[in-house]
Amino acid sequence: MGCSEKNVAVEQESQVNKQEEVESKSVDTKKINTNNFAKNDNHGNEESVLATEPYRLQGIEVSLLDVKRASGDTLNVYWRLSNQSSATQELVKCSTGWYCKYQLAAGNWGDGIYIIDSANQRKHLVVRTDKKPVVSTSETPLSIEPGSSINLWAKFPAPPLDVRKVSIYIPGVAPIEDIPISE
Repeated sequence: MGCSEKNVAVEQESQVNKQEEVESKSVDTKKINTNNFAKNDNHGNEESVLATEPYRLQGIEVSLLDVKRASGDTLNVYWRLSNQSSATQELVKCSTGWYCKYQLAAGNWGDGIYIIDSANQRKHLVVRTDKKPVVSTSETPLSIEPGSSINLWAKFPAPPLDVRKVSIYIPGVAPIEDIPISE
């Protein structure tokens, strides 16, 4: 690890340590063909899609479903990955490390999802409890079949109440900017 990589890792660990710890249960997304999972999620109807962007894997689409204030001064972000291609796509290859089950929603260490509060020029990383990200989890390795989708979520420290919009940065997706926060 180079000097600049160490500085980034130290800075990110410092940001993580400053965040309020929040108790939350993770949602297990155990099925590889996740059509039923997506249908049972209350954030799954088409009318609630705030934005859609292509994912880094060809044929995978990311739909932002909701950005909502929650209890404990937190903000929940909900999104869906959908396989629009005719081939099964491997989303998470990792299967042996403790972090693998968090990887789809939280990203690799240091390059995971985050939000930007542009009004205050603040970057908010995923909330952590016991040094683990508070996000949806999945069994790994994880592939998604053609026509299937998987819903994901992550919890962040909430920006101040006067902030009405944030930008969402999901690894492998173009920035999704100026998204309204629902109450």
